[in-house]
Amino acid sequence: MTSEEGEGHHVGAAKTWNEWRNQNPGFLPARPFWYDCPGRDGRQIKGQNRLDFSGADLSGQTIIGAFAEGLNLRGAVFDDTKFEEGDFSRADFSNATFRNTRFNKTILSGASFDGATFVNCNLNRVNLVGASFCVREITETVVYGIAAWDLKTCEGMKQSKLVIERTYDLYSTIVADGKIPLMVDDIELAQFVYYLSSHRKLRDTLNVLNTRGVLMLGGFENGGLERLNSIGERLAHHGYMPMTFDFGRPDSLSMTETVITMAGLSKFVIVDLSSGPSVPFELKSIFIAMKKPLLAIGNPFALFRDMADLTSVVRIDHQDEVETKLSEMERLHAARVVDLAQRDRDSL
Repeated sequence: MTSEEGEGHHVGAAKTWNEWRNQNPGFLPARPFWYDCPGRDGRQIKGQNRLDFSGADLSGQTIIGAFAEGLNLRGAVFDDTKFEEGDFSRADFSNATFRNTRFNKTILSGASFDGATFVNCNLNRVNLVGASFCVREITETVVYGIAAWDLKTCEGMKQSKLVIERTYDLYSTIVADGKIPLMVDDIELAQFVYYLSSHRKLRDTLNVLNTRGVLMLGGFENGGLERLNSIGERLAHHGYMPMTFDFGRPDSLSMTETVITMAGLSKFVIVDLSSGPSVPFELKSIFIAMKKPLLAIGNPFALFRDMADLTSVVRIDHQDEVETKLSEMERLHAARVVDLAQRDRDSL
């Protein structure tokens, strides 16, 4: 409803709203206040929105600047709907249907879209931080500019043709104009791939990783993973970005290739020598391919001393000593940067 028009007509239930909109087809909900959570004195307070728009048909509407925090919109239909800004944080869009729907700078943080369907939509610069996004399907949809921190997705959701180019058009319009936009098939990877698509942004991304990334190697059994996580927490406290290979390998990379790739994105490498039979092989594979400072923890294996022929090595006895060696690792990294810069000058 608006502050004046529509009061009492469509705030109670979806059925009332659907009947009212059929009687007022030209109505545009400008700055509607779809929120009802009265306090003891009757004034609105922050809490659970009592309004129920579940099953509402909001097709063809242009909703401008709505305040609808926590609104129940389960199973609602949004065909050819336009959202201009507005606050729908914590709203429940479960099992809703969005077709040819346009969003522009809409706040959807903490909202639920579980079971929802998006087809030929534009999510231009929407805020999806912390949203539950286990949708049934999202396809042919522009996702440029979305904020997706802590977005909760799920296995099995259908994702395809997600446009990551800056545009206010719908996918159908872009294709009709004979253009093939840059697309991905995973909403969480959209921003990363967008950065990779730009040579300048790719360089910036690699610089950030090589400034903060630290690859941590070691076995995961017998408390190994817990030790690595403990080290990672200490590194994060100092502004580093710890990386542990504790996920399934990418489809197109072997285990060794994955470890080498992660090492290449790191500032230096930390290895726990107390566990992991594959550690010697991993170290050799990495440092034959590149030179990154290595901080080793624990008793070295028989041929470990030969690692010094491949890269700069610092060894400590216990993980509690890691923080005492960070300045030395920074010095070795800086020396490597200077060496690479000198190599570039020599090649001119």
